[in-house]
Amino acid sequence: MERTQGPQVGEARIVVPATAAPGSVIYVKALITHPMHTGLFRDATGAPIAAWFIREVVVGYGGEEVARFEWTSGISRDPFVTFPLRATRTAPLTITWTDNKGASWTQTAQVTVG
Repeated sequence: MERTQGPQVGEARIVVPATAAPGSVIYVKALITHPMHTGLFRDATGAPIAAWFIREVVVGYGGEEVARFEWTSGISRDPFVTFPLRATRTAPLTITWTDNKGASWTQTAQVTVG
């Protein structure tokens, strides 16, 4: 039997409604695969596991920054975030996650108003 790998660090999913009424408030849901190590735990051999967590989340809508979140190591593994967004136009919604090691991931979803 072939073994399949799970999601890779940085894989993300954004969910938005298929369409939105002009000016309505929609809820964006986003999930990213990340271990979110606090730096306070040890592996099976007793060696410390270094802190590795998403520290910043930036949300853009139609080329403008609409939200920014500053996270700490206290956020759970594979973090999920949801937030309201006023759908004013059909445009891409982009979320960029950056971790404390400097890695960055970006995912885009289309917000369709009509």
